[in-house]
Amino acid sequence: MRLLLIHSDHIEYEARKRTKVAEEDAVPKDALDEALAVFCAVESVDEENIEDVIRQATDEVVTTARQLGTTNIMIYPYAHLSSDLASPKTAVTVLRGLAGAIAGEDEFVVKRAPFGWYKAFSLSCKGHPLSELSRTI
Repeated sequence: MRLLLIHSDHIEYEARKRTKVAEEDAVPKDALDEALAVFCAVESVDEENIEDVIRQATDEVVTTARQLGTTNIMIYPYAHLSSDLASPKTAVTVLRGLAGAIAGEDEFVVKRAPFGWYKAFSLSCKGHPLSELSRTI
């Protein structure tokens, strides 16, 4: 799994067009202020141990959010981070699992952009030394 973590003043998205693998229960439009935007690409190797990938990604996101002092987290599927993607079914399972695990920490507000949609988004990065991070799980 590849993660791009951006500490943002604001992130918002709007789902515009479905792909053939689009989630049915998508939230079409959402936003967060003072948030950690977590751009995610679930990779084929992640299919070997989904639970471990979710656990490791959760640890990375929670640790980073606490370090930054933010409680708002936007999970954003972003296939462009990898050229070796997992199946859509696995990706959705991992992304839902990640959002649920982070939300289970109680201190966080977690939102998730829909998988399998073409989306417009806007993002305002804070621009401090830890505001842009990448992780490989």
